[in-house]
Amino acid sequence: MHNMTARLLAVAGLLVLAFHQPVSAQAGCALSPPQRTPERDRQALIALENEWLNANDAATLDRILAPDFVHPVVTGDFLTKQQHIDWVTKHPPPANIKWRFDRLDVRLYGDVGIATGTVVGTDEHGREADRGVFTDVFAYRDGRWRAVNAQENAVQKPK
Repeated sequence: MHNMTARLLAVAGLLVLAFHQPVSAQAGCALSPPQRTPERDRQALIALENEWLNANDAATLDRILAPDFVHPVVTGDFLTKQQHIDWVTKHPPPANIKWRFDRLDVRLYGDVGIATGTVVGTDEHGREADRGVFTDVFAYRDGRWRAVNAQENAVQKPK
């Protein structure tokens, strides 16, 4: 009988270990990712846009851009992710220009997000040096948002 009791206790112990979750995981704390909500997705895309706005290094761009990223440019070419990263890292913007969003709108369609807006570059005196309008498309894949498409155009000053 003693052997049977020991076996039952061992099996019960294994079952407890197999199905036990730490309290923090059960409560949805730091060990598990937060539930996606439209507002969290919107904030995540705004944070990505803010990071991307001044990203000039390959590591940051590699993390933000999806493998199938495409960037149509004014020359009529369609840059791949690697071509975009290569161009940006080899052509940094002038150090005296500071970029900011004049407008940033984010729309969500399930696992697709579209960011549209205007970007303004100002010089060291606060004068507007450049203005552009853009559309960025994001896809939620493998637990995170990544850019799959980007396009921008210069905004011409009225004559």
